[in-house]
Amino acid sequence: MRFARSVSTTLSCAALTTLALAPTAAADEPPPQPDQVVVFQFEFKPVTVYRAPSGCYTLPLASHVLINQTDRVVTIYHDPLCVFPIFPVHQLAPGNGTHVSPVGSFRV
Repeated sequence: MRFARSVSTTLSCAALTTLALAPTAAADEPPPQPDQVVVFQFEFKPVTVYRAPSGCYTLPLASHVLINQTDRVVTIYHDPLCVFPIFPVHQLAPGNGTHVSPVGSFRV
């Protein structure tokens, strides 16, 4: 009985040591960004996704929030043709989101 308890304790300690020394994922590394811009309009409507965006895009009517999931800066405009940037120029860094005008546009 004493031998069985000793073996059990030894195996438990070995298992805990293995788990403690196992490599873990780096907590400070952000997850990889999908190359897309996502626009939320309102509840119960699917988000609009712009995959691999490049150039000027008119925002859908009733747009409310834009999320930059690219590795580039997104510039937000007041007009639908990317002519008049929001002043001061509103450049949205990768991984960030902002409220937008429902008649505006953005450029990547």
